[in-house]
Amino acid sequence: MKQIIIHDIVKQIDAPISQPNEQASSITADNDIDAIRTWLLEFRNSPNTFISYRQTAERFVIWLMQQHLNLKQVTREIIQNYEDFLISPSPSDFWCGPSKPRIHPDWKPFVKGLSKSSIKLNLQILGSLYQYLIDAGYLVRNPFRLIRARSKTSINVERILTMREWSYLTDYIENLPQDTPKNKFEAERVKWVFSLLYLTGCRRSEVAQAHMADFVHKRGQWWLKVIGKGNKYGEIPVPNELLSALMRYRKAIGLAEYPTPLETEIPLIFSKYGRLQAISDSMLYKIIKTTCNNLADELKSIDPASAYVISKVSTHWLRHTSATHQVDAGIDIRIVKENLRHSMLETTMKYQHTEADSRHEETINKFGKK
Repeated sequence: MKQIIIHDIVKQIDAPISQPNEQASSITADNDIDAIRTWLLEFRNSPNTFISYRQTAERFVIWLMQQHLNLKQVTREIIQNYEDFLISPSPSDFWCGPSKPRIHPDWKPFVKGLSKSSIKLNLQILGSLYQYLIDAGYLVRNPFRLIRARSKTSINVERILTMREWSYLTDYIENLPQDTPKNKFEAERVKWVFSLLYLTGCRRSEVAQAHMADFVHKRGQWWLKVIGKGNKYGEIPVPNELLSALMRYRKAIGLAEYPTPLETEIPLIFSKYGRLQAISDSMLYKIIKTTCNNLADELKSIDPASAYVISKVSTHWLRHTSATHQVDAGIDIRIVKENLRHSMLETTMKYQHTEADSRHEETINKFGKK
């Protein structure tokens, strides 16, 4: 396949997309490129998602064309071949090259082969593409579903902390050393980070880019303004515990008790001691991982099960934990949906464990007793 063909495909994918006719469950596309372009249209208001999904889809369709295949002909065996290809795209000089803009004549689909986690994400995205096209009536089967069936045999840890595990964390954080000004700053920042992510359910990108002025007081209530996925605006209620944590953190960094609308240049989380600079996504992630790993090391001898779970914690665990604990506290599921800024109620309902808990209690109370 000549290089010019790759750019022809890219141009076709980038061409303006016409809105499909309003139909119950179908699209007007009659070829793979148009079908993919229609799917991408669904993400036009989420630029980062659009770019990621477009890259995944165009790599796949270019590879399929090189194999003289189309979307309808893909089997599980073909997907396995594609997985092997993603590890080390070959021939390398055709597929790989330095990162350049997509319109550059020397642009290549890859810089190098993908990691296992990137490959897994690529296959998940392609599975979503196939499911969309099945729902639209363009395809009739989704061979990517077989990957999910295979993964069910692996052991997964539910990404939620129990109240016991959360108590371990809060107790550990409360006792971090504060013997020097720098240690005090870092200890207070850790406490603030965990309080903020847990009590708001925010994503780390949302708080990393936020400022103190995003805390607003109106009608006697405190709210946190956030810009979420797809540039979606949201307002999150500020519980009393979070307001107390905010006041404590502001005092530790030399600010007045309450934020004001003028603090548009003061980051919500400071990057370094003595510097007015916003924390990065990566540093925020590192703080969470380092804290949890250190705690896990301390717990290994007294509670190895909790130590194992806590060692797995990442920033998104705090969002899952927040949602679950909000539901467990009796907050209406529709309110939790708004607090988490989910698009669909079904997404929030996965945190509603009450039905399963009741089923377990009913069973052990009435069956198998000796």
